[in-house]
Order: sequence, then C-alpha cells, then structure tokens
Amino acid sequence: MVDIRAALLDGPLEKRLEDVRDRLRDLVTEEGHFVDEMRAVMVRVEPRFRKEYDAEKLQAAFPRLNACVRPSVDVAQLEACLRAGMVTDGELERAGVLTRALHSRALVVKALGQQNLRRPRRPVTAEGSLDVP
Repeated sequence: MVDIRAALLDGPLEKRLEDVRDRLRDLVTEEGHFVDEMRAVMVRVEPRFRKEYDAEKLQAAFPRLNACVRPSVDVAQLEACLRAGMVTDGELERAGVLTRALHSRALVVKALGQQNLRRPRRPVTAEGSLDVP
C-alpha cells in the first residue's frame, strides 16, 4: 500500500501543490462537483477553450484583416483588431473563421456566499432550554 501522505511531502512545495491540484481535478472530473460547507467552498471543473482561426477563410471573408494573416494567423495582432472593434468574435464564428478547441480543464474552487452557509446551532434539550455546559 502506498502512503499518499509521505509521497505528497516529497519534493519542492510547488511540485507537491501541483500534484494535489491534479489529483483533486481528477477526483472532481471522475466523481462530479461537490460543496464543502465546512470550508464554505464549491469545487468544480470548468472547460477551457483556445481560439483557432482558419487563415484562408479569414482572408476571404474579411479582406481588411489581411495584415493579421501570415503563413498562419498572428493571434496577437488579430486579438488587437478585435479589441479595436474592427470585427467581432461573432462575425468570425459566423464566417467559419473562428473555432474553439478544448485545451484543458481548470479546477475552480469558489467561495460560497454568506446566504448559503448554515451556522452551527446550539443544541436544545427536549424542555426547550439551551444545552449549555
């Protein structure tokens, strides 16, 4: 049997934290999201997408963006054009130029709002008085 605790204490802190995060992400991916009321957090896995552009379709559909296209699309330049309002993501998607590819999943730990937390209540006896030692 492998002692997980000892294995996680081996190596530099950054590596150990990365291992814990990876194991938690695997657990959440396999078992589903969960809420830990004691720590007031919700843990889930979110998909992360990377944008990809088709250089030929981009040039054909949006000639004004030709400066953004080299043998491959200059993503930084194209993102600058998007921020400048020369074209929108929606226009690029409708023209078939922009696609999104799943490149990773991010582990998300989100604090629960105060309204979702239940405060521990003091025990009450059958007579209705507080059970205080």
